Amino acid sequence: MKVYAVLLGAILPLLVSCASTSSKNDTRSTGAVVHQTVKRLLGYPDDPYLSPIPAAPAAYREAFAKLEAGENQAAADGFEKFLRDQPTTNWTLAAQFNRARALEALGQYGPAAKLYQETAEKARKIPKLQGLALLRQAVVLEALGEDDRSLAALKDAEKRADKMAPEIAQTELPARLAAAYARARNFSEADRYYSLADRQLSRLRASVAQSERPEWLPRILYAMGHRAPGPVAWDRFEANIIPLERSQIYLLQSAEYGVEPWASQSATELIEAYVALRTSIDSIPAPAASEIVIAAREQQQARWARLVRLSDAIAGLRSLLVTEIEKNSPENSPIRKISEFSLEFEEGLQSTLMLDRPVGDAPTPESLRRKETVRGRAVAPKPAFPGEGGDSSDSKDDEE
Repeated sequence: MKVYAVLLGAILPLLVSCASTSSKNDTRSTGAVVHQTVKRLLGYPDDPYLSPIPAAPAAYREAFAKLEAGENQAAADGFEKFLRDQPTTNWTLAAQFNRARALEALGQYGPAAKLYQETAEKARKIPKLQGLALLRQAVVLEALGEDDRSLAALKDAEKRADKMAPEIAQTELPARLAAAYARARNFSEADRYYSLADRQLSRLRASVAQSERPEWLPRILYAMGHRAPGPVAWDRFEANIIPLERSQIYLLQSAEYGVEPWASQSATELIEAYVALRTSIDSIPAPAASEIVIAAREQQQARWARLVRLSDAIAGLRSLLVTEIEKNSPENSPIRKISEFSLEFEEGLQSTLMLDRPVGDAPTPESLRRKETVRGRAVAPKPAFPGEGGDSSDSKDDEE
């Protein structure tokens, strides 16, 4: 391993030097030469999310195939065996990164976060892989409720953005940063990063004909809206619903394209997110015996307020549904599943709100407006964050 490290330390500066001294007009050929050399030296594909290059050992390729097929436990076991049997190959970092992906998919967020962190630390001279590892680490840290560490990992990933794939660096990364700032209630930074992501997404869409359904566009939309699934603790309700109010836009649009597996994954995540939030509302912690009467009343009011908030969020989702797309989709399509679920979910919430409303509490203005009007889908929906004015999303970015 020491020999590998010395070799790596000696060759990479030469690669960087060669790239920097090449003609600016020949960046494509220089990039290709460096890419091929780094690929041979480090032994991982240009994008670890894609299929491994043919030079990978058979054990690595077998584990990767399991990961791509969704056989996550088999993939995790395969990568673990590969790392145990061949701990110092050129494929070590890629195997470690992809084993973390398998553990993440299994919901084992703690071990996955540790592996992503180890990968990022060992890949200091490989900013592309390091940036991806930091990005995935941020996702699982968010699932663990460690919002400060998640934001820090995203900011570290942002420093390597110029080495990452453009669609990840310019859409997924700023969308995740926006969600992290929204959870921290820094809504000005959240809106700034969402605007960055939306502008780049608009450019990507402009390059696609309306009749085309490219695989990469719904994949990007899914990545922008994806949040690690799991139960929502009572004290994490706000931290989960704030980013959902924006990320559901991306997930819904990904589902609308009908390109698999992204359409089904987007529908599943949207449904699971709402179910988890609804379950969280009913998981009220038991108050202390000495304060049971006061605490019970406060909890009832807090529960009702959360039901109202969740009702407004699902109404926002339903307002984004396009009737024409839904009507032309097959019976069991992801978009139909979202529509049917959201309708039933909203009706259930409204019934609960009528039955459980605390004495003296009136419906919110938003709830009243929703009953009086039918809101159509916005062309470029940019909802205001809680605590912000309705026009706060019309920032300087739009004027420019």
